[in-house]
Amino acid sequence: MAENKLEVVVGAAVLLIAGIFFYLLLLENDTFPEDGGYELMAEFNSAQGVSVGTDVKLAGIAVGSVTDMAINPETYKADVKLIISSDLDIPVDSFLAVSSEGLLGGNFIEILPGIDFEYFQPGEKVVQTQSSVDFMSVMAGFANSQN
Repeated sequence: MAENKLEVVVGAAVLLIAGIFFYLLLLENDTFPEDGGYELMAEFNSAQGVSVGTDVKLAGIAVGSVTDMAINPETYKADVKLIISSDLDIPVDSFLAVSSEGLLGGNFIEILPGIDFEYFQPGEKVVQTQSSVDFMSVMAGFANSQN
């Protein structure tokens, strides 16, 4: 009988911890930024690994997120809509790159800031972009070079 009570207590503790974990996970993945921010557009040759909700980071800190993605029917490139924290001014000569958090980590869009004193205005398009490097293509190229 005491064994059943112990199992119930342990089970309840596990469920409580799991619930707290999922709650914190939802808080972490909340759409950024809370102040509404401003919108920028970017065009990538490939947006592989990027989806709605993907973080936009500057110096490793999340400063925005991807809000929409679509194929441009004229260029056949990926049009990506971003929302950026309104307290952050991004120089117009900045560069956006799809980066990876490591071999097992997810992708994010990294802002590589420029040095210009003019800044992007809401709705403007970032023209300097770099798509992610396809790991499988790199490995295939490496394997072919060994032959």
